[in-house]
Amino acid sequence: MNNVQVPAHIAARIAERNKTGVKSSLADSIVTTSAPSVPRISIRAGKFRLVEGGVETVVGDKLDAIIVGVNPRVSKVFYSKAFDPAAEDKRPACFSNDGLRPDQTVESPANDSCANCPNNVLGSKILPSGAKSKMCADQRHLAVVPAADPQKVYSLTVPVSAMRALREYFTELANYNIGPEEAITQLGFDEQASYPRLLFKQNGYVPEKALPLVDTLLLSDDTKIAIRTMAPKSAGPALTAPPAHAQVAAPKVSIQDDEASAYDEPAPASKPAEQPAVAPVKQSEELEMKLDSLFD
Repeated sequence: MNNVQVPAHIAARIAERNKTGVKSSLADSIVTTSAPSVPRISIRAGKFRLVEGGVETVVGDKLDAIIVGVNPRVSKVFYSKAFDPAAEDKRPACFSNDGLRPDQTVESPANDSCANCPNNVLGSKILPSGAKSKMCADQRHLAVVPAADPQKVYSLTVPVSAMRALREYFTELANYNIGPEEAITQLGFDEQASYPRLLFKQNGYVPEKALPLVDTLLLSDDTKIAIRTMAPKSAGPALTAPPAHAQVAAPKVSIQDDEASAYDEPAPASKPAEQPAVAPVKQSEELEMKLDSLFD
């Protein structure tokens, strides 16, 4: 339907729907889904993809982003069946956003408590390499905005395979007393891994002009939704009952605490900050110019 000339009477109806936010009842019954859509970043097939409202935009194998929120708890996800790309329903059998108990939306919870769940025990799953794992996998929910256009908050789920890299990256920033929300984080993939394994690297700093916007995003509902401490507004009550300290996005949270993966070695202890007082990272001129132009 590219370059279609819309008649004036149809254009008037479209303008009215755009003004009121009411969609065509016929299209709405097909296009919308039962669950609200949360903007997210997919890492399928080793490419970063911005997914929103059923539309997927492929970015590439690197993405410069700003981390504006971190769920302070390790989340859990359990699939009772092997992944089938042809399956219509790819939802997990059970999951927990706070790592304490199954989410309220789970129809048939595997257990009433994550701590006592047999699927959450190291050795309940054996990897092809022979290493012990868990049927219910650990993961971290982050809220990020693309550094080149920090307007839209996206949810990024960090699988257990990348949680150690995330801890080490946060530890490195903390050694220089730099908050993740103050750094441009380059998301990438480990080229040596046989599956999409996330890597995190500092690629500069958030421009001074952008910091007020970033500070606002730290406290926004969009960020809380992205890190799973608040349910999407159209979804009714909160999916979980997060602790009081989780009501505010907390990118400074120490992700070496809580329930780090039982089968992932702990990150080394933080070292006292040494000179230089800031991380020795030079921001690319191209990215810096693009960021500055957004806030002129």
